[in-house]
Amino acid sequence: MIVRRATDFPAGYTAITAVDGLGAEMRMDFGVLVLETGGRFEAGETEKEQAYLLLDGELDFRCDRVAVTARRASMLDEKPWTLHCSAGSRVEIRAARRSELVVQRVLNPRRFPADVYGPDEVRSQRFGEGTMSETSTRTVRTIFDAATHELSGMVLGEVVNHPGKWSSYPPHSHAHPEVYHYRMFPPDGFGFGQVGDEVYRMTHRDSLLIPGGVVHPQTAAPGYAMFYVWAIPHLPDNRFGPDSREFDPLHAWVMEEGRKFWPENHAGEIHEA
Repeated sequence: MIVRRATDFPAGYTAITAVDGLGAEMRMDFGVLVLETGGRFEAGETEKEQAYLLLDGELDFRCDRVAVTARRASMLDEKPWTLHCSAGSRVEIRAARRSELVVQRVLNPRRFPADVYGPDEVRSQRFGEGTMSETSTRTVRTIFDAATHELSGMVLGEVVNHPGKWSSYPPHSHAHPEVYHYRMFPPDGFGFGQVGDEVYRMTHRDSLLIPGGVVHPQTAAPGYAMFYVWAIPHLPDNRFGPDSREFDPLHAWVMEEGRKFWPENHAGEIHEA
């Protein structure tokens, strides 16, 4: 399912999914929070774990005993700041200039100390580099996951899909639902996202709701960087981790060491995998 957004998000919180509403099968709240200069957001004690990922802007994060000033001017060139709080915490965010954030929440009764992940705490990796003739090179940033936060009920990260290249490739699936939220650079750009057998044209500010168990490869049009946030809830007795991804066996051969593609090999040497 695709959720399109043709204009800027308004001030305040815009829900894209909700555990008890639209996209309930995603098993999490996911949305965009916009604060104008001087704007303030507060969230009282709740039964939901929550994370606030800064896309762009300058603001002060406060939660429990944590107080941090965060700034971000480029989604492509700068790693994010993210406030992460457990259920029962009180959140306050004050914007020094117009700021835009992604919000993720899941039902999770486990308590843990509030934290802010700054750029130095975010794991950044170059996936696909040196394989597949560099056609699937992308930058993957993981803010927190099962390996780094055993009490969390969710996973949060970003991808910079390099222009003209693929991500989430070879096609893979996992049992967990996932939300992708996109930004294009320049903003008139586009890409394509596949969900199972359906293919969608993705544009600036769109979101893609991906049910568990279906493949979801992505590609960006040449000349356009396709940035997207990825958010996943852990499932009961099935936490999402590096081994959760299952590659489509029909296409997994492209990662094998030494495999060559046309035009490196002649057309007559190409055989079915």
